[in-house]
Amino acid sequence: MGLALLSFLVLITVIVFIHELGHYIAAKVCGVRVETFSIGLGPELWAFQSQSGTRWRVAAFPLGGYIMMHGDEPSADWAGSPGVAKNAFQQKSTLQKLFIVAAGPVFNFLLAVVLLTFL
Repeated sequence: MGLALLSFLVLITVIVFIHELGHYIAAKVCGVRVETFSIGLGPELWAFQSQSGTRWRVAAFPLGGYIMMHGDEPSADWAGSPGVAKNAFQQKSTLQKLFIVAAGPVFNFLLAVVLLTFL
């Protein structure tokens, strides 16, 4: 039972990492500043700040993850706000937003293709 649980957690962590990496790379390509890249949810276990300003973190519950992009705060009201940074998610075109949002699932699909190719 212990090995099965550990295997499950490792598998989920890899899938979540690849998914969030897709969002991260697409955001960077579109010029969006990524403030946080988190693997896991809840209390932070380990973190470091990269030179690009992204806080890379590992959290206690490895059943998810997220990236927090500049201007992606839930309480932020960006509509009509003067002086909003050009590197904010909300300032990007609809096509760029679609690219960023779709990149996570696309990376998971590509992971499946790569794994199946080598099996």
